[in-house]
Amino acid sequence: MFQKVEERIAASRSIVEKQAKFFERRFGRVDSQWKYDGSRVTEADLNISNALQRQLKSQFPEDLFLSEETDPEKGTVVLDTEYTWLVDPIDGTNNFARGIPACAISLALLRDGVPVYGIIYDHMSRSLIHGGPGAGVFVGDRKIQISFESPSVHCIVGAQHCEIGERESDDRALQRMFKIRNLGSSAIQLAYVSVGWLDGVVAHRVNSWDIAAGVALIREVKGDIKYFDSDPFPLMQFDVKNPSFGYAAGSPAILKQILAAIDR
Repeated sequence: MFQKVEERIAASRSIVEKQAKFFERRFGRVDSQWKYDGSRVTEADLNISNALQRQLKSQFPEDLFLSEETDPEKGTVVLDTEYTWLVDPIDGTNNFARGIPACAISLALLRDGVPVYGIIYDHMSRSLIHGGPGAGVFVGDRKIQISFESPSVHCIVGAQHCEIGERESDDRALQRMFKIRNLGSSAIQLAYVSVGWLDGVVAHRVNSWDIAAGVALIREVKGDIKYFDSDPFPLMQFDVKNPSFGYAAGSPAILKQILAAIDR
């Protein structure tokens, strides 16, 4: 089994690195359109999604490929293969279109619906953050060994989409306990926790494609994740119109304090 995963890791790393070059050329130089849900999409999102699908399917034709840019009219897709690729071709599209560097390509390999490897091209550090359970976590070719910080007011927590509606008190509660950052990319924030650049993250509106790659990374470094509703993994069915969900992640100690702060 692991040989099959290794083959896919090697191929997908090379494919994402090639698409990162296109990403860099189009960064801040795209026209925008708006999808059915009001979110932004650019021709770069579609081009990267199509290129990843074409290249991965050519090497692994038996695998299923799913993307944030899957046609919403396709409806629900059942994951009926051993291996599935789940991609967010540009996470942080608003940032990408406006020339703000906090944006990424996020690709996850799922086995039986569970993330087993994540590859994230982080445009801020111009590096590939990748890894998964049993395989290590890397920034480029450098293996990362992190030591989680003890909870304190000096810890930095990524907080995304907190100050809305009934959860607006979460921001204030978190600010009393930690230093807060909102980078505008769920993939980057979760990846940064896995390599120790952030101490934790909390978000109330994410989708499976936003975090699947980061989930594989967090599992490898023995971080914890708490979903505020049901666990989206193993992913058994996929529909881009499925409602978003909330979660928090970090070291066990940090996560405990985050959940206490937001009363979860």
